[in-house]
Amino acid sequence: MKKVTFQALSLLLFLSACGNEPGQKTANHSNSPENAVATELPPATYLEGIYATSSAAGKGIENLFDNNPNTLWQTLPGTGPDEGIMLYFQNALPITSMEIVAAEGSFNKDIPETEPPIQIYTNGQVANTGQPNVWMSTTENGLVKSLYIRFLSTGKEETETLQKGINRHSFPKDAFIAIREIKIVNDKGETLRLVPPQRLKGSLTASSTLAPEAAYSPANLFDSRKEFAWAEGAASAGEGEVLTFEFDNAVNITAIQIWNGYQRSDEHFAANTRVRDFEFAAKGGSEQSYTLRDTKAGQKIELQSPAKGSAFELKIKSVYKGKSYKDLAISDIVFYDGERPFVLQSTLPEKYQATLRTKAASSPIAALLNKRISNAIIEDVTEGDVFFNANSLILRSDGTFVYYSESSSGGNLDISTIADGNWELLSDTQVKIFGKWTDQVNWPEYYEGNTQKTPTRIFNDVLTVNAKQVVGTKMVGTFFLK
Repeated sequence: MKKVTFQALSLLLFLSACGNEPGQKTANHSNSPENAVATELPPATYLEGIYATSSAAGKGIENLFDNNPNTLWQTLPGTGPDEGIMLYFQNALPITSMEIVAAEGSFNKDIPETEPPIQIYTNGQVANTGQPNVWMSTTENGLVKSLYIRFLSTGKEETETLQKGINRHSFPKDAFIAIREIKIVNDKGETLRLVPPQRLKGSLTASSTLAPEAAYSPANLFDSRKEFAWAEGAASAGEGEVLTFEFDNAVNITAIQIWNGYQRSDEHFAANTRVRDFEFAAKGGSEQSYTLRDTKAGQKIELQSPAKGSAFELKIKSVYKGKSYKDLAISDIVFYDGERPFVLQSTLPEKYQATLRTKAASSPIAALLNKRISNAIIEDVTEGDVFFNANSLILRSDGTFVYYSESSSGGNLDISTIADGNWELLSDTQVKIFGKWTDQVNWPEYYEGNTQKTPTRIFNDVLTVNAKQVVGTKMVGTFFLK
């Protein structure tokens, strides 16, 4: 088989908990992480958000930061390759190395060094590949604002030839990836004490939500995934819409950070309406007015006076109009009590997952949920010219999906594609997927050498599913299941 190497795409994908307890020791990596000297841990490094693309019940990503060696994060059974973990830092940091501490049995011990199972992205760009339980560098220069860990393989994947030139890659239905800890070191050799936003139980409602509700739910406001948003569904452009937050116990809010608009891409942001002026206060309290800039950057608003209580309202007063749609969107929110961030944890995600599973239960789609389907196609186009294509698709039970495709023909044109977003069940055999589609093309320019082009666009496609195939209508190709 001809092996093709591709430069990875930027990744925006992707729920937090209490941080580590004070007093923990750290390793001072004067030359390398292996030469450790115990020193006092530096102050807490607060995160804006964390998320995992797959989590088993009771084994969520918050377990990576609870300072308990007996807890872990774990993917759903039968889920592993092409899933991952995202960390967003409050402030960009000079991070130099990291270690992914895997639980016993998650990865085969005989994985070749030439096929590292972990891909690291910093600030949306590929940084390095590496092995579990081994220190790897993240970036030599620059500051890190976001860090994504993508699991490429585990060594447990199986390959089956379905027909000439077509291979199917599968992952054992009872296998999973389990991680006990993520260790991150800064440029001073200090192991950072990471503190994600605290998750506080409660409920939230929106005065309206765009259909399909599972894709644009207000639950998206607290999932740390900037590419998923709440979108209102009223006849207006969002003026007068209200978000209500109710915590099980009283809280104190001194600031609110908002990622305005639909942040899936620059095109999504410009196309949809954004918040300009809003009011925020404890329910029944004195309303205070604030203004957001028209930017994708997260905006931390210090409240004029702390808001105390268990119920709060955010009212939209005026908007920045979208170029294509009236629908107003907000992608993410984090509350603050002083320096400490926190988010609202509701039961809405579980509700939507249960609804999607029920709708899909009688269709062939049910067997595909949370399972990566992957094919590799090798074809001799002409003598000495081999066409190679590897693609994969995951339809998750939370209503999200991710699609990867990498192809090459004779080394003259390399194309790498990633698409992610939401899916909607249209019938027992059809699924609509919609979101962001990004191609990275290495195109040979005469007299100039290879150049890279990375067009990104809003897209949708309809997949037809049966027991043997998944077939896209216009964007996604054919996946052979048997």
